[in-house]
Amino acid sequence: MNERGVRLRGGRMIGEDRISFFPDHLLCEILSHLPTKVAVRTCVLSKRWKSLWLSVPLLDLGVEEFRAGYSEFARVLHSFLDISRETRIHKLILYLTRNQRDQSYLTQWIHNAVMLKVQHLDINICSASYVGTKLMPLCLYTCETLLSLKLYHVALPDFENVSLPRLKIMHLNDNIYTSDALLENLISSCPVLEDLKVFRYVGIENVVKVLRVRCQSLKSLQIFLHSVWYQASEDDDCKVVIDAPGLSCLNLEDHCSKSFVISSLTSPVKVDIDVSFDVVRSVFRNVSSKRSVVRNFLTRLSGIRDMTMSGTTLKILSYYVVDEPLPQFPNMTHFYAVFYNSDLQKLPNFLESFPNLKSLVLELEEFEKNELLILSSSIPKCLISSLEHVEIQTAISGAEPEMKLVKYFLENSAVLKKFTLRLGCKTMDEESIIFMELLRFMRCSASCVVDVELEGIYPTFQL
Repeated sequence: MNERGVRLRGGRMIGEDRISFFPDHLLCEILSHLPTKVAVRTCVLSKRWKSLWLSVPLLDLGVEEFRAGYSEFARVLHSFLDISRETRIHKLILYLTRNQRDQSYLTQWIHNAVMLKVQHLDINICSASYVGTKLMPLCLYTCETLLSLKLYHVALPDFENVSLPRLKIMHLNDNIYTSDALLENLISSCPVLEDLKVFRYVGIENVVKVLRVRCQSLKSLQIFLHSVWYQASEDDDCKVVIDAPGLSCLNLEDHCSKSFVISSLTSPVKVDIDVSFDVVRSVFRNVSSKRSVVRNFLTRLSGIRDMTMSGTTLKILSYYVVDEPLPQFPNMTHFYAVFYNSDLQKLPNFLESFPNLKSLVLELEEFEKNELLILSSSIPKCLISSLEHVEIQTAISGAEPEMKLVKYFLENSAVLKKFTLRLGCKTMDEESIIFMELLRFMRCSASCVVDVELEGIYPTFQL
C-alpha cells in the first residue's frame, strides 16, 4: 500500500487517493475551509502534506484548543508567522489568555503578520480585565494592506504616525487607550473606513471621557458605553462627538455620556437609540441646560428615516420636552419604540413629530393593566394621511388600557392597511372576549386587516 491506495494485479487501484493529484494551490484552498487545528493535523498524512498547511493564507487559533498546552500553540504560531514564508497572510484570528507568555510573544507575532501583508487581523484577549503595556506594535498603525481590524481587551500604545489607507472595518472592544486623542487619531486616520464599532465599559484604566468620531467615509457606526466598575463623579464630562455625514446606520447605547454632539447627517439614516444623558446624577442640576442638550440631540437627527428608541430614552424625552413640541422628522417612515405605561399617554405627541410615518411598532413595558389610559383627542397627521402598518409586539390580555390603545389606532387611522397584535390570554374564554371586542371597534380604514397572533401552536387569525 502506498499513499495513493492499494495496487492489485493489472495495475488497478483500490481506494485511489484522487485528492493527492490536486495542485498545491487547490489543496490550500480546501484546507482554508477547515478549522485551523484540523488543517495542521493533515501534516501527518504524507510527506507532501507535512508543510502544506503553512501555505494556507489564514489562521484561526485559540490557546484552549491545544491539549499539550501553550508550548504547542506557540510552536504552531511561530511556524505560521515565519517571515521567510512566501505566502502572504489573508486573515489572522487569535484567542489568547492573560498568560504572560502571550504578552511576550504577541507583539512579535503581530509584527510578523504585518510584514506578511495581513489583510484581516482579529486579536481577542480572553479577559475584560486584561492590562498590558506594549502589546500592539507600532507597525500595525501604518499597515498598508489591512482591510479589517478587530481588537478585544488589548492595550494600545501611544503613537504619532498612523495611516491605514485601506482599512474598511474596525471593531474596538473594551481596549485600553492612553488618551482621548489616541482613539480619535486612530479613527480619523482611516480615509476609507466604513464600519466602526466601539464597545467600552468605563473603568479606571480605560476611560475615554470624550469619544470623537470624525470620518467622512463612515457608513455604519455602533457605540456601546456602560459603567460597571467605575463610578464617575458629577464633574466628569463624558460626551460623544460624531462628525460622519455619510452615515446610513447609527447605533448608540450609552448610559454614561452627558451629551451627544452629532453633525447634520446628509443621507437617510437608520438609528437605534438607547441613551440616558447621564440623568441619574444630573436630573436635579440645571434642568434648562439638560433640556437644551436633549433638544439639540433630537434636532440633529431630524432627517432620519428609521428610528428605534428605548423606553429609557423615550422617558427622558418626555420629561425634558414636556412643555414644547418635539422637532419635526419629515423623512421618518419607520418608528420602533418601547413605551413604559406612564409615558404611553404621550404617544400622540410623539406621532405629531412624524407627519409621514408609515410603520409603527410598539413594545409595552411595566404595563399596569388597571391603570387609566388617557390619549389626546387630537389626531396626529400621520394617522390621517400616511400610517399603513401598526404592530403591538407585547402580548396583551384584554386589559382596558390595552384595548383602548388598539381602539385608538383602528378608529383614527384613515389609511391603515394592517394592524398586528398578539394575545397572551390564559383561557380561550378570555380570547373570545377580545375577539368580540375587536369586531365591535369601528375602523376608519375600510381596507384595514387585523392580524391576531395567538401563543402556542395556534394559527394567525384575521379580522
